Amino acid sequence: MSAGALLEKLRECGVRVEADGLTLRVDAPEEADTAELREALREHKRALIRLLERERRRLEEADRRGLIIKWAKEPGYISLHDPTTGDWHEVKASECPPWVLDDARAHHRRRKEKAAKPSPMGPGGRGRLKGVNG
Repeated sequence: MSAGALLEKLRECGVRVEADGLTLRVDAPEEADTAELREALREHKRALIRLLERERRRLEEADRRGLIIKWAKEPGYISLHDPTTGDWHEVKASECPPWVLDDARAHHRRRKEKAAKPSPMGPGGRGRLKGVNG
């Protein structure tokens, strides 16, 4: 069993698992606390800690980004960034409420405006120093 499958099984059984540095903290209901569970946790401890840390970083990043609404690459769809999971979802624009479409249009407009601004570094993105090279 992989660490991901084990973590999913633990959560289904109501077992809380947290990574605290190199320590794996486990809070299991009495009926789930078995010798088999303890052996699986010992076997997959390092992988579970890595997985939980990666999950924690992903959720922190998602929380930092917040809700993002933009047009998807697929025509007629909106991409939504879910700040609670960090996942991106594509939804048909025709199924979205008007405020979602307004946000997608505003995001697109800001990107176009940002792309149209001249670079402070000059043409081609390269700056020039006075008195150097002409």
